[in-house]
Amino acid sequence: MACDTELATSAAQTWELIRNFNAMPSWNDAVRQSHIENGPADRIGCLRVLVFDDGSRWIHRLTGLSDVDMKLQYRIVETPQPMAMPIWNYCAEMCVIAAYTGRASSDATSCRVTWQASFETLHPEKMNLRARQVFERGFVGLRRLLAAEPASK
Repeated sequence: MACDTELATSAAQTWELIRNFNAMPSWNDAVRQSHIENGPADRIGCLRVLVFDDGSRWIHRLTGLSDVDMKLQYRIVETPQPMAMPIWNYCAEMCVIAAYTGRASSDATSCRVTWQASFETLHPEKMNLRARQVFERGFVGLRRLLAAEPASK
């Protein structure tokens, strides 16, 4: 399952926000709280403990972070129990891609963010819908937050 969006901000500015593994509540209103265990938030293997809008608690492990590729990867290592729609083997990736302008990518004033996930479940339609809702709410939040911040120097 994959979603993407265009943002009217530079890739560098967008990546600065997304690469902070603990910042999700600031740009995704589906997430109420986050804290990092085994940190800091950019250490491969650290855990992000999230509380979602429905009160559920999920734990993600940071499995990849590349500033060169502007790519963040994580997997779910703990889910709420019991789960109405159990999932397993959930892996996700977020990537920021500078818009091609024919100039240096650092000059681009817009970017594309892709967010994709793979997982196993007995309820693929329902889980794809929930994941898509969380991703879309994140994209709305990124647009809102980045539009409100001054451009990076």
